[in-house]
Amino acid sequence: MALVPAGNFLMGSAKESAVPESEKPQHSVYLDTFLIDKYEVTIGMFTRFLNALKTQDRNFEEQRKTWVVIRNDLQNTDRQDWWPAEILFENGLYTAVKDLDRYPVMSVSWHAADAFCKWAGKRLPTEAEWEKAARGGLENRVYPWGNELPTAGIIYRKLWANNFLPAPVEPVGNYHSNGFGIFDMSGNVAEWCADWYDSRYYKNSPDKNPHGPVSGATKVIRGGSWEIGR
Repeated sequence: MALVPAGNFLMGSAKESAVPESEKPQHSVYLDTFLIDKYEVTIGMFTRFLNALKTQDRNFEEQRKTWVVIRNDLQNTDRQDWWPAEILFENGLYTAVKDLDRYPVMSVSWHAADAFCKWAGKRLPTEAEWEKAARGGLENRVYPWGNELPTAGIIYRKLWANNFLPAPVEPVGNYHSNGFGIFDMSGNVAEWCADWYDSRYYKNSPDKNPHGPVSGATKVIRGGSWEIGR
């Protein structure tokens, strides 16, 4: 894990930038010191989690169907158009599709991500924590690396047709880390945050350790993914 030091940072986007109003106004936020994983959760890690829970909870299999669509599920006609994770269920075990253990797990629900974190003895980051970690110590920059447009080293603007393998992502940690030593905070796959989503929250959020609205209908997703920008 990477340690992100306590202190203030500028959260959100500048008034003149061409981004949704929900990312404005830009404002100073203080966060206590926190830890965050250096890498996105891999398929291999997530299958270990699924196998562990499978042995502990007799109701797990029904619960899992609301968490993640695995390749075997696509035999069901109502799931053939869903984006699956690159996971199989064979001989009583969840396994990564061959050679994809180090790829980031994708197409999992917020509840699955939250359960994985608890199983690992961790938690999802708040939106403010995610943004500070993603910025890597840079201020007033559009991207984690600066203001330049993404290059070939960022996985974005990809198409994925008919759920064919492989999905348009790369193994975790393939490209340079940011100033905090964290990888893939832009591109590859997006990440879930702990917060409920409210488009007006930036305008009213506290300036110290914000944890998001107390309730809502959807959760916050941050970070560009392989499809963003196309």
